[in-house]
Amino acid sequence: MRGDSRQSNKGGQAVNLKKKVQDERDLQRQDWGHSIKVPEWIRKMREHYMRTGTYRPEDLRRLLGDPTKGVEIGAGASISNYFHQ
Repeated sequence: MRGDSRQSNKGGQAVNLKKKVQDERDLQRQDWGHSIKVPEWIRKMREHYMRTGTYRPEDLRRLLGDPTKGVEIGAGASISNYFHQ
């Protein structure tokens, strides 16, 4: 019987440790989120989306680019050349 109580105690310690780690991760995420200044246009885009459930065309264009223009890559081009590390 004594062994059973020890096992349940260890299980409780594991649960407490998991909760502590999760709490620390939550705090880190909150700190990280507060340290980043959100640009005004993004804040307005979010507000508009929350009110209407849609994005304004100018926001989509800013995020995704002009949908009327195509992208051209030559036959010998490598996509890795377009991403700087």
